[in-house]
Amino acid sequence: MKSIKIPAAITLLCLTLFSCGNNDGKKQNGNDINLDAVINSKSNDPNAKGDNKCLLDYQNKYDALLAETDVLNATGFSKDVMETKYNNRLKNPENHEFVYKFKNGRMGKVRGFNNEMQLPDMVVVRSIKPMSPTTFNQTYREVTDEQMQAANDALDEIAEGNSGDADADKAMKKAKEQNIGKDQIKKTGGALTGAFKEVSKGYRTVEGLGDAAVWNVVTNELYVLQNGVKFEIRTDISNDKEKNKSVAVKLAEIVLSKCK
Repeated sequence: MKSIKIPAAITLLCLTLFSCGNNDGKKQNGNDINLDAVINSKSNDPNAKGDNKCLLDYQNKYDALLAETDVLNATGFSKDVMETKYNNRLKNPENHEFVYKFKNGRMGKVRGFNNEMQLPDMVVVRSIKPMSPTTFNQTYREVTDEQMQAANDALDEIAEGNSGDADADKAMKKAKEQNIGKDQIKKTGGALTGAFKEVSKGYRTVEGLGDAAVWNVVTNELYVLQNGVKFEIRTDISNDKEKNKSVAVKLAEIVLSKCK
């Protein structure tokens, strides 16, 4: 069982190092790295064939997958308040994303905070990667208590230096270099696993889209599988979750019309 649960805990340890060792005053994803994509890319999928070569060809041109006019038409927003950014700092293009951001002055709440604040409206296309139907169905569903316990146990083993895993040992060495103690790793890692658990409760199946599709009502993210390749669209453009979902589905249909 250790060979199964250790990789997930290594991911958490890497995220712990990132969040604890980030001293530039930015929020956790403030360096434009797509942490969700990093998490998902940690596990290899031996059954992923990646037959949708068209989608895979867009790994190095996310900005061309959804045209500006597609996003403007789907959202109804004005180009005058739009900004775009290509987040491609990570080496693996599976972890890249293209962001459309609109300054519409929307007021809303951020998860974990009680007060309303001004929020940017965002459309993001990202994380194209080969994936099998089995892995897709196992990934985008609610995490069980048993899986959570296994991840926490593995994280404890890594922090105590008892994992016997080379990648874990390397991550712990980096933690020591950043003066991050094992108690801090356990505490931060535990908080992260709890957050992952809450997010996993938000997955909802979307019928009639690609070979398989799942919408997350917590993160406003749509995951679509088509012919052995997965892509993601995030639409955080409204306080109305159904509107976010509707726009995400429209944009996914545009992507699928290009790469069936």
